[in-house]
Amino acid sequence: MHSADKERIEHLVNSLLTGDEGAFACLYREFEARLYTFAFKLTQDKIDAEEVVQEVFLKVWEKRHTLNPQQSFGGFLFTVAKNIVYNKAKQRAYHFAFQKYLAYSEQDICRATENNLGYNELGTLLDKIYEALPPVRRKVFLMSRLQGLSNSEIAAELNTSTSNIENHLNKALRFIREKLQAHEIICTSLLAFLLS
Repeated sequence: MHSADKERIEHLVNSLLTGDEGAFACLYREFEARLYTFAFKLTQDKIDAEEVVQEVFLKVWEKRHTLNPQQSFGGFLFTVAKNIVYNKAKQRAYHFAFQKYLAYSEQDICRATENNLGYNELGTLLDKIYEALPPVRRKVFLMSRLQGLSNSEIAAELNTSTSNIENHLNKALRFIREKLQAHEIICTSLLAFLLS
């Protein structure tokens, strides 16, 4: 920049310090095209570049009282523009990451809901299957699998033989397995628990 141009810009910045709107308009006309080109190189988007120019000059007007006429006004503008572009890029990256996070969270919530529904439906089915067992067999099975009692403990509590308890358990397990297979429920961990 020639010294005459530099002095003119310095004079305009001095006038801007006092709130001179004409000086502001002159500075805008002087730097708008160069600033747009600079912003476009950084953003690769016309609308974004135009927004950057608008934001830069808005900041100039807001901070006009703090400007230093001895410092390069053009350098100041390009630094502000660069910061705006980087901040926008950072916000977009955060927004994109947050949207991804929400999408994954939503999928997890849906999966959890589906699993919860599946679990509840399975619980209802098992209750129906248990109810279909003869009363003594159901009691033996529930004491074994849900209360965790040994065959001998169940036999002692029901005042019967261990072999009788084993017979009830084998028949209960066969019945439960058949009912689950009839409902096409393939759940190895559940079957392992019930049949162990």
